[in-house]
Amino acid sequence: MQTLNYLIGMTAIAAFAMSGVLAVARKDMDIVSLAFMGVVTALGGGTLRDLLLNTSVFWVVDFNYVWIAIGASLLAFFLEKYLRDENVWAAILYLDAFGIALFGVQSIDKALLLGFSAPVALVMATITGIGGGLIRDVLGQRPNLLLSREIYATTIISGSLVYLALLGLSGKTLLTSMVGVAFTFLFRALAIYRHWRMPKWLTLRSHLNG
Repeated sequence: MQTLNYLIGMTAIAAFAMSGVLAVARKDMDIVSLAFMGVVTALGGGTLRDLLLNTSVFWVVDFNYVWIAIGASLLAFFLEKYLRDENVWAAILYLDAFGIALFGVQSIDKALLLGFSAPVALVMATITGIGGGLIRDVLGQRPNLLLSREIYATTIISGSLVYLALLGLSGKTLLTSMVGVAFTFLFRALAIYRHWRMPKWLTLRSHLNG
């Protein structure tokens, strides 16, 4: 199971990196700049999490994460026009969705194992999922996820609450982990497939206009 999680995690890192490159790709950006953006997107959230938890940064312990992120970023650079295909891009988004689901559960487990509380674990899961993308967007000078109505962080928070509730009810089991991952993934996948956005009545603008 650990080996399978590791392989899935590496695949998700690759998807993060490729989506990061495609998100900020501009004609005037060179291969080094875009590769850096891809690596930041893939590893930034987990790095912030581990620094805040005061534990060894995951890619320092296992540098294969960096190699995978670099390789995926370079692949995205050379295949950028093909990856813009609607079906290919959708596949990357769904891999990204699975990545945030898997890493959310892993981040909660890591925080709880280190003795932190459930609310802290939830924050760490959210940071892991959106941290890299936020850093990328700031560096790339583009609107970030938190300033849009896209349902992204909401799926991580919801999935984390479900997983934490299951841990409180039945403890850590394979089933609770699978349900935690599945809930976040399905929520995010539905948001992608149906192009869900946060309802306007939950935005500040609607209250100001009212």
